Amino acid sequence: MVKRFLHYLSPALWSSTLSVYGSSKLWREVRQQAARSRWAEVSAAIAFLWLLGLLGLSFVMLHGEQSAMLPPGALALAHGLQTMLGMAATPPTTAPGLWGLSLVGLGAWLCLVAGTQKLVQLVAAVAGSSPTPPARWRDRLLPWGITLLGSGVAGLVFSLVGSATDAAIASRWNTLICLGRWLLAIGIGAAGLALVYRLTPQRWLPGLGLWPGVRVVLVLGLGIVGLRHWGFSWLTRQGIAYDLLLSLGLNLGTLYGLILLVPVGAQINLSILRHREVVHRPWARPIPTSPPPSFDSFKIKRRN
Repeated sequence: MVKRFLHYLSPALWSSTLSVYGSSKLWREVRQQAARSRWAEVSAAIAFLWLLGLLGLSFVMLHGEQSAMLPPGALALAHGLQTMLGMAATPPTTAPGLWGLSLVGLGAWLCLVAGTQKLVQLVAAVAGSSPTPPARWRDRLLPWGITLLGSGVAGLVFSLVGSATDAAIASRWNTLICLGRWLLAIGIGAAGLALVYRLTPQRWLPGLGLWPGVRVVLVLGLGIVGLRHWGFSWLTRQGIAYDLLLSLGLNLGTLYGLILLVPVGAQINLSILRHREVVHRPWARPIPTSPPPSFDSFKIKRRN
């Protein structure tokens, strides 16, 4: 374990990793696969379905906020969606009733599952699985399970990032606590994405890695989130008349970019597997190779 940890800190590993990510052949394969599988169109459809589902769930959660049975992460996500659409100053309305909330919640959940199913098919196509209709119960229930997993991960991330610290603690430890929460949220998101990469392919390829693609998605995803934060601060300083509409477009662009990164990470895992002689892992189990044929196997046996 100590040897593996020290190997992660070695400059040779970092240089080899950067050389792999900087390979033009790798990104050419990503671009070709994106054009072949139409990642842009499918990601736009997923973003639209997820937006409908999140809006419906936020409507249900905000009207059920008085029950005090919802986790803080779910409420933070609901209030974030309400602010995104410019409805933060809207006065509260009367709840439509239990049956109405149930129907809205069911429709929103079905929209989320439909978007997740498209994402699962997209990642499975990257891994080389056939896009045929699922025949096993595992394949049919996989979008439901991944939707539930994504909802739990999103709730944990929003509860860690969006919750405020106590005023007495914030005077001294605010920076350290915020950094710890961000690191924990990034770790939870990375583990959830790696689990999605592991469960999605219908046929698992031996030696297929998870973390090369997860690292790329995390780095690029944090860059997209940082650009979103900078864009919001710029809109606040400018005071543009259509700032709510621009904020909505910025949030939709962020959601679209994060969805588009998921198949990118899956393709990077597959491309690195094809060219894995570049990556050096001394602790990994060596690939079993058959011994060379012996000299006796070439002898011709004579019959008596």
